[in-house]
Amino acid sequence: MGAIAMKKILLRGFVVLLMFCGISSCTQNDGNIGEWFGHWKLNTISVNGAVDDEYGGNIFFSFQSKTFCQTMMYADHGAEHRFANWDNQDTYFIITFPFETDDAGNPLYDENGDLVCLYEPLEITRMSMGENVVAVDYLNGNSLQLSMTDAAGDKVVYNLEKW
Repeated sequence: MGAIAMKKILLRGFVVLLMFCGISSCTQNDGNIGEWFGHWKLNTISVNGAVDDEYGGNIFFSFQSKTFCQTMMYADHGAEHRFANWDNQDTYFIITFPFETDDAGNPLYDENGDLVCLYEPLEITRMSMGENVVAVDYLNGNSLQLSMTDAAGDKVVYNLEKW
């Protein structure tokens, strides 16, 4: 094997090593959020104890730093993302879907009296604009159950698994 061929092999090996280092680097911005980090597939939604048969099993919840995202996947591999802020309080957290405000910080409403939103939550999740207080019923490895009371007063339970 010639010197030029050996240099090419070493150079390729070095490039592969750099790529591996980049892939394995930290992806958590603003600190480690522990078990929450990443994507959680929403397996079922239950309302007042009954599984919601209208839910198609195609939503993911994602957590990073102070950002929460609901992602609805479509059969054509497209996706719809809805963003919010989240604040972890250990046994519960607050998911806040932001809305528009005027210069004084007052909420803006449209002609129907609804908040003018930046990102609306996915309707099937029954979360609302503004604050949603979500209880952590259990977090056991890759299995998670969350619950909340929606704006209509119904108890909503989310069963998720880590992806």
